[in-house]
Amino acid sequence: MNGETLQRIVEEIVSRLHRRAQSTATLSVTQLRDADCPALFCQYASLRILLVDLPLLSQLADAETDDAAARKIHDALAFGIRVQLSLHSQLLPVIPVKKLARLPLVFTDEHGLPLVLHAGSVLSYRDVALLSRGRVVVHRKCIVTAMARDAANARNIQLIKQE
Repeated sequence: MNGETLQRIVEEIVSRLHRRAQSTATLSVTQLRDADCPALFCQYASLRILLVDLPLLSQLADAETDDAAARKIHDALAFGIRVQLSLHSQLLPVIPVKKLARLPLVFTDEHGLPLVLHAGSVLSYRDVALLSRGRVVVHRKCIVTAMARDAANARNIQLIKQE
């Protein structure tokens, strides 16, 4: 193998890795259950799952892998795939915030706005200061400071306190 051939092979590998790093697979939960994970993980660096339901969120929070979709999401995280879950706004008051906040997942609402799940007992200005838009979901016993509330209002961030 001469130097030119080796150079072309290296450039092709770098090109494919760069394309993979920029690619995202967008799937419904049903499509994820039916997907071929090894092929999916080789082609895409991030995975976006649309309108995840409450039973799947509960399984993810409890680290259960009975459901194929939950198992595949855990596998994706183990492979280093960035996983984004899209949630319907009506689920926000009832999702297991504390457990889900520990997972390395990115959450958005059905419109693509960012969701921040805050598992702490106090939501302070520091927690809201770096956010620019979206929603922050806090559990029902979380104390929201006045400065955090003012900063959220100024930045058009909706605070959702669970029931």
